[in-house]
Amino acid sequence: MSVETRWSAWGEEIAVQVTENAALGPAVGLVGAVLSDAEAACSLRRGDAEIHAVNLAQGQPVRVSVRLSGLLRSALWVARMTDGAVSPLAVEESPPGVPPIHPEPTFADIQIDDATVLAPWGVSLDVTDTAKADTADRAAALAGNRLECGVLVRIGSVVATAGHCPAGGWQVDVPGHGPVELPTRAAMATVGTDLTYGEHDPVSGQWEQVTVVADDGLWAYGGAAAAIRRGLGAVSWLEEQALAARLVDRLGRIYTTSRWSRPHAA
Repeated sequence: MSVETRWSAWGEEIAVQVTENAALGPAVGLVGAVLSDAEAACSLRRGDAEIHAVNLAQGQPVRVSVRLSGLLRSALWVARMTDGAVSPLAVEESPPGVPPIHPEPTFADIQIDDATVLAPWGVSLDVTDTAKADTADRAAALAGNRLECGVLVRIGSVVATAGHCPAGGWQVDVPGHGPVELPTRAAMATVGTDLTYGEHDPVSGQWEQVTVVADDGLWAYGGAAAAIRRGLGAVSWLEEQALAARLVDRLGRIYTTSRWSRPHAA
């Protein structure tokens, strides 16, 4: 038996589910605090967010908080794991009469030394989506450890779990498919081409929707978003990464990786 509450924050629906009734209020407080810290660090929609200082520095080093440093490191980790298919970097167009940047910067040009960040001139960073996935992981782990109960945290379409799970596992809906059983200390993310990723343009291509189950929300999101962008090569790439995944193409046809057939993602 578990209890749940939902609210809106950071442009997403937030859900918190716990296995102990008395833990729901404290869990909401812990999750809300983690959300607020992350949003203050990197939300491009907030004028006071720390990330604006990095984007305005244009080739100059900037000292940032531990929280923003962690979120930037997470985004760069996903970029490396996906060979740049999911990147936090956006190269600004040069003004008329100004030659374009050459060679064009990549995520590998972002340097983080302790809490000092150096991004090349002409680059803006948007870590909104990886930050939400990272925050779901951190919030679930924090609440599970502090409250010593089972916790599920959902931020938008990213779900992360911690602590012990309820009988029958965590039942999590996959859009257009129904619930799957998610074990504790696992995560799931669904990415669709009808979504806009942070401040980036919507993605179009082979796949309508990709759902990935992984050990944490950051990798579940990274794997699903990378698969959307990889097109025809997505299934083989997901198999190489040993990820449980379900893909729906533009014609409604469903493809799954071998690991999706396991009981926790059946």
